[in-house]
Formats: sequence, C-alpha cells, structure tokens
Amino acid sequence: MAGVTALQGSALAKPKPKDVAVGTRLAAETNPAVQQIMMAYTATLTIPEPVATKAFEGLFAKAERHAKAGRIPADHQSQIKWVLRAAAKNVGKYLVPGKALRKDDGEVVAGICTGWWITPDGYMVTAAHCAGMSKAALRQEFATKALAKIAKRDVQDFIKGVSDVAQPDEGMTKLAEEMFTAFDLKAMRVRGLKKELAVVMHDGKGKISVRNLELVAKGSDWPGADFALLKMAGARGLPTVSLGSDDDVRVGDNLYISGFPGILSLNPDLDELSRLYPSVTEGAFNVRRTSVKGVPYLQAQAPMYVGNSGGPVFSADGRVIGMVVAAATMDSGLAENAGFVLPVGVIKKRLAAAAVEPRGSRTSRVYSAGLEDYFSGRYEAALDKFHLVRKLYPAHPYVGAFIADTKKALR
Repeated sequence: MAGVTALQGSALAKPKPKDVAVGTRLAAETNPAVQQIMMAYTATLTIPEPVATKAFEGLFAKAERHAKAGRIPADHQSQIKWVLRAAAKNVGKYLVPGKALRKDDGEVVAGICTGWWITPDGYMVTAAHCAGMSKAALRQEFATKALAKIAKRDVQDFIKGVSDVAQPDEGMTKLAEEMFTAFDLKAMRVRGLKKELAVVMHDGKGKISVRNLELVAKGSDWPGADFALLKMAGARGLPTVSLGSDDDVRVGDNLYISGFPGILSLNPDLDELSRLYPSVTEGAFNVRRTSVKGVPYLQAQAPMYVGNSGGPVFSADGRVIGMVVAAATMDSGLAENAGFVLPVGVIKKRLAAAAVEPRGSRTSRVYSAGLEDYFSGRYEAALDKFHLVRKLYPAHPYVGAFIADTKKALR
C-alpha cells in the first residue's frame, strides 16, 4: 500500500507536494504510533483419564442393531464412526473422569492485534476482544490447543483398541478427536491462570523489544462497545496519534486503516522485523449502523483481516475517526471488504470514564513538521527536525530512514 516503501528506507528521493498521495503522507505520519500487540495465557491444566461408562459400551450394541436394520452401513468401521458421533453429542453420559490425572503446562497465544498510543507516557487503545477472552472461549482454546498431546494419546489408545475389528482411517481418527476434545473441555481444571498482554516494538535499526501492558479499562466484545485501554509502564516521548470527531467523515469519504493483518504478521516467509511494519489499506465509508447492543458503528468497505482488530481508522486529514472491531461474516467466512468501525465518539467517552485524556507528544509534533518540510522539498529544515525527533525519542522506528533519505536529497 501507499506509504510502506517510504517508511522502510526508500522515501521518494525528491518528493513534490503533488506527488505525495494521501495514503503515503498519512502512513508516514501515523504509523510510528501504531503497534503490534499480543495476548497469551498460561496455566497448569489437570485432566482426569476418561473412563467409558456402560452406556458407552451399549452404543456398540445399538450400532449393530442399526446396521442389521439397514439404517447404517453394516461394516464395523461405519458402526464405530456412528458410536463416536453419538458419544460426542453427550460426552458426559458416555465418558466419566477416572482417578488417574494428567497434568500439562498449557499456553495459548490468543492472537495478534493492533493498538495505538494516545499519550506519550504509554496509554494505548485497542479492541476489547484483543485484551481478554471469555472463560468459555479460553477453555475451548486450552482444550483444542494446549491439550492436544493428551487428546492425541487418548485417540491413539482408542484406535488401537478397535483396530482388530475395523480398519482405522482419517474420518474415524477425526471423530475420536472430537469426542475426546469434548471430554477434555468438560473435565479439565485450570489452575494458576495468568494472562500476558504485550506490545512488540522495533527501533528501525533491527532491535526488537517486547514490553508488558496493563489492562486499565475494558468494554464488551462486539457487538458491544468493543474498546480497551492499556498502559505501558515507564514510557516517555512515545509517538501518538490525534483523535478527530464523529463529524470528520461522511458517507462516501475514504477511510484509511493501519494495522497488522495476521496473514502477514504470522507469515513465516517474512522476516520478523519486516512483519512489524503496519499495513495501510483504504476504502469507502458506506453507512452508519447500530449493533444489537445499541452501539453505533461505521460500516467501511476497506480490507480488514484478523490482526487488524484494534487498529486506528483515519480520515484523509490523518485524525482517528474510529477503530477496527470486526469484519462482516458470511456462512463461507469473513467478508474482508466489509467491516465495522467503532466511532471515535464512543472511544472518547470511554477514555473520559477512565479519566484518561489523549495527549499528543512533542515527538510527533516535531516529526509531523519534519515530514511537512520533507514532502515540500525543504530538506535542510526537515533534517533539523528529524534529528530533534531522534533526541526526543531515540527508539523512533522510522525517523532514521527519513534522515538517510533527506541527506541523499541534499547531495
């Protein structure tokens, strides 16, 4: 997208104001304040060994009767698959906890999202679903991911037990996995649960740091007011973005989204530093809508992906007018060119309730002025400002590239 190359060390050699696209200028100015965030959970998981009940054993006899009546195929493989399907629907009836306990140190990386600094001392805004998971959703994640090894052993034992009478195949294995995962989810005990929220930052020179974030305030997940406020301790001089108002955009205006799409942030073919540069996408503001929770939302026709959640949405003048919350969904999956944006008016109300006032940083003011000089061809003035930015915030992720490009333009 426009602006990405300029931020990664190849800004236009001799830019002219008319040559600078809105997206290029906006990305250069706002991307320093847009950060990748991660959420992870760790816990000690205890799960009893599954013991088959008499009802489970009775399913095999029932399957045989169905086969004789012609209701299911007569081969043993089909009968066992029928048993597994039936047991998975009511696993508590057919499998009960035994005395033997298995333990595992579980970890769930709940995902990558986007956040953005609103004060130079470390307050950050993101989406609520990027800052916490419901108990039910977390148990599901632990059962399907963290306990995969335990479930796999149970499946292997089951498959071995029936292999004398039926040839196991992929379908049978999958059905057994579903049954034992359902049992794990029901019987599992989670102890010592810890949540970690962190921001992954880089300084533009190859140094990457991971800093912990504290949850300050949190709304409810979409379709509620999907807002969260985070804080990084010990911060100073951070780049920030400016908040606009709900009246800054009208239907039909172009909106600009900055964030970290998971399809790129998790792509193993890209080096780690490259994945820490946010992507900028754009699209039209379609219509104002209201969720079933009574929360106002903007519908935008702009590419939004998993990982963009929590990312700022800008008007053409570079002010935040909302935040990415959800892509529209269809039976076939996400509709990536239709998504929902929490309006900045709601965000401001939530910040006021948390007694946090957005404050622009001197770092960003000087940097923006330097960009104005740079894109207007006033290179000497731009260079002075860029050097000051580096003094104000030595870890600024982009100013080094602009210093280098400005020096080239002055030769």
